[in-house]
Amino acid sequence: MQKDLVAAILLLLIAAAYYAASLEIPMSTLSDEIGPTGLPTVLAGILAVIAVAIGARALLLPRRTTAQPIPSAPEKDAEAPWPRALGMLVLIALYIPLADLVGYFVALFGIITAVALYEGMRPSWRLFAVALGGAAFFWVLFDFVLGVRQPEGILF
Repeated sequence: MQKDLVAAILLLLIAAAYYAASLEIPMSTLSDEIGPTGLPTVLAGILAVIAVAIGARALLLPRRTTAQPIPSAPEKDAEAPWPRALGMLVLIALYIPLADLVGYFVALFGIITAVALYEGMRPSWRLFAVALGGAAFFWVLFDFVLGVRQPEGILF
């Protein structure tokens, strides 16, 4: 409970500081009706709502007085969390040059596949179908719906 309450207070302070910093963003003649502070304000608000939810949970849920049983065998993911996280970071970092080389769609298909394989999923037609569907979804979303042009690779 104590840790959650401290975390909630810290998150509220971060949200307030982020909101205050977003007010310093100058207006531009190119600004739309939302303005340059629109997204930062929404993000600060979301962070504040999450902080309040964590704090409310910490205050309203009763404390556990009984000790949790200690598992006899450590979980597989708990063995080396930092090396696994660094491996994921390397995979994601490789996406950037890969997108410039082969293009957004092929690079996104590759990164979705690589992450699934890295996390221990066995290769199957479902894996490749989900990766293909995910790449197609994000390509349509960004390229057509949102109008955000994606990298065109040298090869494709």
